Amino acid sequence: MYDVVIVGAGPAGTSAALEFARRSDLNILILDKAVLPRKKPCGGAMPLSVEKILNLDLSSIIKNRTQKLKLYHDYEEEVVKSTLNMNAPILIDRSEFDMFLLNKACEIASGKIEIWENSNVQSVVEKETCVQITLNNKQSVQAKYLIAADGALGRTASMVGLMKKRKFAPSLEMEIITDSQYYNDYHSVMIMNYFCVPHGYGWIFPKEKNRFSCGVGTWGKPVNLYRPLDKFISRFFPENSIKEMKISGYPIPIYTGTEQIATSRVFLTGDAASLVDPITGEGIRFALLSGKIAASVMIKSLSDKKAFLEDKIISDEYQKKIYKEIGEELKVKLSFISLAFHNNPHMFYETFVR
Repeated sequence: MYDVVIVGAGPAGTSAALEFARRSDLNILILDKAVLPRKKPCGGAMPLSVEKILNLDLSSIIKNRTQKLKLYHDYEEEVVKSTLNMNAPILIDRSEFDMFLLNKACEIASGKIEIWENSNVQSVVEKETCVQITLNNKQSVQAKYLIAADGALGRTASMVGLMKKRKFAPSLEMEIITDSQYYNDYHSVMIMNYFCVPHGYGWIFPKEKNRFSCGVGTWGKPVNLYRPLDKFISRFFPENSIKEMKISGYPIPIYTGTEQIATSRVFLTGDAASLVDPITGEGIRFALLSGKIAASVMIKSLSDKKAFLEDKIISDEYQKKIYKEIGEELKVKLSFISLAFHNNPHMFYETFVR
């Protein structure tokens, strides 16, 4: 029996693995349905504060640090801000970032972390003293606890009766490779175009080697995003500047603040728990933090036999810490700022953006 099984090797799962590696000698198994490394559609922008959460120097995998942030309200009312004195987002490649964290955790753990790739979870059954996980190849493993870090479309939550009211916001991402001239002119500029789609925005994040991450997303009713994306791209990229482009779609879980995110032995983290900023869709920071918190309370339980027998207490502690460290911030945005975002876009832009 494993001490903990982590389902998903994204930011939440690898952050948890890193915490286990540093603070315990527990036996950890990481399951991922893909063969690693895998491509993940993601804008790849996250605040520099993630280095503090992880206690890691990320300089070797940072793709870009921009100098300017251009803000628009539906292509109008341009505002240009310098990011040199701001906690400007750092730009990363998600696939490389995830593998960097996973490799760090395995290096520190010195063999205490196993990784099973191409392992799709088919069922999760909670028992009195363990969780039983059955995989696509019919193999079954047991663990004292399970961390569900399997993302927005992960099935673990529904298998244990959680997140029954989950909702999603649609988004489209396009990876664009430009000519060198265009990249040289705009590699230091991030763009956020609020309300170029109803109840949403578009983004352009410059990466490295002539590459940009661009996309549109909406928190409103599902709409066809292909036309708004085409318009957005055509307004900011001259046609002859684009050499390659690849489009992908992915859902962003909508934070509601009302859902239970843990049972006695299964803890949801990151996108699996819908821990996403209800305005920007930012999720990496909250995924990293929730994975770290989940690991910390499990370490506490597994190092104390009395605590282990009182799993409901550990579950409650996890949910209280998540609310304090993440939920309070998201609740303010959900209950106050998002009202302006949805009901009075111009006021939102003037008050919270400009």
